[in-house]
Amino acid sequence: MLTLNLIVRAVIVHDGKLVVTALDDGKRELFRTLLGGHLELGETLTLCVERELREETKLDFVPSRLLYLVENYFLRGSARIHELGFYFLCHPASPVEGPITEAMRPDLAEMISPEVVDPGELASLNFQPAVLGQLIAADFASNFADCPKLVVVNEIPADVPAKPGVYKL
Repeated sequence: MLTLNLIVRAVIVHDGKLVVTALDDGKRELFRTLLGGHLELGETLTLCVERELREETKLDFVPSRLLYLVENYFLRGSARIHELGFYFLCHPASPVEGPITEAMRPDLAEMISPEVVDPGELASLNFQPAVLGQLIAADFASNFADCPKLVVVNEIPADVPAKPGVYKL
């Protein structure tokens, strides 16, 4: 049986770099992903991404457009997860002078460790899901002109028939 997760994530571009967070929960190898979190029942996607970013950084962000819908099938311990992720391009609600990570006040108890990276570095940083890191790096160069895209990642093909791939929406 699969468990369904609904998440939102933010593609934050600041001064030509991307904001990612390093996650080290002690259960798996350190990896990078985008800021965001789980959708609460009754909450819209855009309100969720705004809330999650405020909780994680103490800054206000505005989602400007949907870039990716990621359908991800994976194992977490013995749990089989079907995760639907909505990835929005987001911008600070107010101008941020200097390094954006210095303006953020991350919740370290929640394992939030924001850092800025060059988009070309994503592949070398164990970004998860990996195929999305490759897409973001490529789409960044065109200012995400070919988005939105559906991205299907299937790490459990013996259990789930979903065909991995990237599809233009």
